[in-house]
Amino acid sequence: MINQISKQRQTSRKRKGKGIGTGLGKTAGRGHKGQKSRSGVAVRNFEGGQMPIYRKTPKRGFNSPKKINPNSLSMSLVSFNKFDENSLIDIKFLIEAGFLKKKDHKKSIKLIDSIQFKKKLQFKDFKVTPGAKKRIEDLGGSTS
Repeated sequence: MINQISKQRQTSRKRKGKGIGTGLGKTAGRGHKGQKSRSGVAVRNFEGGQMPIYRKTPKRGFNSPKKINPNSLSMSLVSFNKFDENSLIDIKFLIEAGFLKKKDHKKSIKLIDSIQFKKKLQFKDFKVTPGAKKRIEDLGGSTS
């Protein structure tokens, strides 16, 4: 027990620049001279003065910042059968129920055909695939 407490570290740390006897004296394992042997140097993506590859390669395409990708809600995310009959479901309702985060209120959400609907529900402000719309309306629900 006493032996374990006093012997916490098995190998001693490397003491760089502390004399010739350490094996890491004088240059402290940094070689001789040059930019990398100095302190405070970060030579990331530097190619020795030639034009770097990330500046050489052309930019291509255009990414619109206004583009909104619809989220597809699947059974793994939301089980609509947990909600009461005839309840009105919109994005605010899903945020309050905890199925969506508050930052997702601007995203459009698409109801897909693979969702298993078993109750009469009203959906508002959703994108709906034709198959999902048919399923919802067969049960007496509506989409708007």
